[in-house]
Amino acid sequence: MALYEHTFIATPELSTNELDSLNEKIASILEKNGSKIIKKEDWGIRTLAYPIKKNTKGNYNNLYIDGNNKIIKELEQFERYDERIIKFLSIKIKKVPEENSELVKNS
Repeated sequence: MALYEHTFIATPELSTNELDSLNEKIASILEKNGSKIIKKEDWGIRTLAYPIKKNTKGNYNNLYIDGNNKIIKELEQFERYDERIIKFLSIKIKKVPEENSELVKNS
């Protein structure tokens, strides 16, 4: 298994329940393939650098995942077609940072 940092931006008008539902769906995709979320950070609603799909703000979420490239591809496939997600990015990392990111500390 490898470690990945996965960030996704959801539409800003999602309610807390809808965002929780989205996070549960992502977790279920990972768990059914033997992967797991090691750490989760909610960076909150932030202004985008440029409009994406007519949105100027987005709800940022960051996940640290222990999995393989197959599950990352499946997760990105789901996010590509989900209307609630406007952008996503996955990168392979060597280790999960122990401290929270500055975006969480400043919230």
